[in-house]
This record gives sequence, C-alpha cells and structure tokens, in this order.
Amino acid sequence: MKIGFFGGCFNPPTIAHINLVKLAKEKCKLDKVIFVPVGDFYYKKELAKAKDRYNMLKILCKNEDSLEVSDIELRENRELFAIDVFKLIAKEYLNDDIYFIMGADNFINISNWKDYEELITKYNYIVFNRSYIDLEKYISENKLISKHKDRIQIIENVNYKNCSATDIRNKIKVKSIKNSEVISKEILEYILKNNIYG
Repeated sequence: MKIGFFGGCFNPPTIAHINLVKLAKEKCKLDKVIFVPVGDFYYKKELAKAKDRYNMLKILCKNEDSLEVSDIELRENRELFAIDVFKLIAKEYLNDDIYFIMGADNFINISNWKDYEELITKYNYIVFNRSYIDLEKYISENKLISKHKDRIQIIENVNYKNCSATDIRNKIKVKSIKNSEVISKEILEYILKNNIYG
C-alpha cells in the first residue's frame, strides 16, 4: 500500500488538517493517510494531553474510510525526534510504500533536524508548498536534498482556509467559537465536555 503519514500537534485538529490530507491522498494517489499526533514528551505551550488530541483525531476521521490515526508516538515513554518516529513507522509498516507529509515551512528546516542526512537519503516526502517559500530554490541550493529530490513530491497552489490553532484555542476559552468552518462540531463538544483548554 502507498501510505502518507502526517505528524503534528493537532492542538486541536481542524477542518484544514482533514482538507490537506485529502488533497495529498488525491494528488499523490495514496491508499490511505495516517495522522500521527506527538506524544506527551513533546513540549509546546498549551499542548493538550496526547490522549485527548488522539481522541479528537479519531473523531475527525470517524467517517473517512481512508484516514486513520496512529498512537505510535503515544506508546513511547520518551522524547522522540523525527528520525525516531520515522524509524518506528518504517518498522511497523515494513511492506508499505510510505511518505511523510509536511508543510514547506517545516521541510526547509529539515537540515537542522537530528540525523538529517538519514532523513533525506532514506525517506520519501510529500510537501505542501506555500506561496511565500521558494521550495524549488531551497532544494536546488542544498546539495544533499537536490541529489535526492526524486524522494520529494511537491503539492503546489494549496488553497485552503488558514486557521491558527492558537486563535481557535483563544476563541474556545472565551466561548466565541460558534461555527464548524474551522473545527468540527463534535470536536468542539469534546473540548468543552473535557475542559481541555480551560
């Protein structure tokens, strides 16, 4: 199978997240896309518990046959770097053709990540380009990435409603979020019921 893995905080998961993975699935002919939320050892301000973010992603994907959620990071009782997660996924999905999905803003920092050379030479990527990033230039100017550019699929002209997770959390706190344009009704209900963001 050809599977895309989309990692992130998903704090909370939004409509934009599901629209992006559906786009990646369609453009890159993926059989399925799996969300991979970061675990509790990842530090970020106001980050909800991994269990809650996992549950919210399950709600987001519940009516989507080809979208799933993995608890692969939640099972690890330690801090993980991207290379650690990639290795865990590669081991668990040994017989599948796997691609790591990310935005260009993350990809252009990959040379600063742990075991960067291994990340570039061993793994495949689907990258959402952003209008303010010259991704082609970045790839051509980086010798290692340029040499392995066949491992990178770029999705251009991504047209989706950009929404800040911070803005969503702030609106939830003051109970001013009313519609399901940026977040699903079911996820909002889960957040309020469990008092996730205070």
